Amino acid sequence: MTWPARIVGHDAVWARLTARLSGDRLPHALLFTGAPGIGKALLARRLAGRLACTAADDRQPCGECHGCRQVLAGTHPDLLAIAAPDRSRKETRKKEIGIDEARELKRFAQLHAVAARRKMAIVDDADRLSIAAQNALLKTLEEPPGQALIVLCTAAPGALLPTVRSRCQRVLCRPLTDAEVVDVLTAAGVDASEAATLSAVCDGSPGRALALRASWRADDRREIERLLAELTPARYGSVLAMSKGLGSNEAEIAARLDGMLGLCGAAAREAASLGDPNALEAALRRVEAVAEAAITLRRRNPNRALLTEALALRLARG
Repeated sequence: MTWPARIVGHDAVWARLTARLSGDRLPHALLFTGAPGIGKALLARRLAGRLACTAADDRQPCGECHGCRQVLAGTHPDLLAIAAPDRSRKETRKKEIGIDEARELKRFAQLHAVAARRKMAIVDDADRLSIAAQNALLKTLEEPPGQALIVLCTAAPGALLPTVRSRCQRVLCRPLTDAEVVDVLTAAGVDASEAATLSAVCDGSPGRALALRASWRADDRREIERLLAELTPARYGSVLAMSKGLGSNEAEIAARLDGMLGLCGAAAREAASLGDPNALEAALRRVEAVAEAAITLRRRNPNRALLTEALALRLARG
């Protein structure tokens, strides 16, 4: 295992980060924002590799030294990685990153770096930090001990407290172009024609494309397309059909919402390219509705039947 030659789509962001690091001007707290699945956490881990690397040039970690190998393996003593609970594991029903993890980060930041230039903590899905956990981190984010670097990664910065956001310097990561998504997917072993199909509905997110490939079959896509086409507020049966078509268990609903988000995003881009403001407005309303339902499902424990029915009604009304 080694570092990729570059993180596709984020060359400019990487250049700014490494330039500030080389000039010893990197802030103590960073907030990486951008759509899900576009490489924010990978970018943060690569930055940790640059801090830990003992043979790096001005920009790139070498991937071969002991520090790089430890970061790649997740075993470096100066790196702490925190992520939201894995909901696929039967033994947990938690959705939040709790105060215990926040306290662990605080303790970690107070320690001296052992081998790297600085201690570094990465919190992925930071929008899932509980309010208590966010409050516990405020002092550490404002005045981190020593040279600790804290990176929060999130697709929903608005879910963080304003006091947390104000203590971090934001780093915006943009969605990838279709061509860049295809490059990432083909490098991951996806057939070029399938990669092109996925890039059209993943909204610039290779992570979403790979998730759709794993969980959203062609039949699922055709069924959702049919249900969307037939959806009308004049026929409540079409609303119920859409609600049921989104599935019943959390994993199935999440996959279909993700796929629907890609379809609605593609419809919005097509309407924009055709210069059709009415179609664009309708497509953007659908994007907003699906995105909000996906966030609710991801962060909370909603009644799934009510969630899908409410979404279907909102989509039908336009």
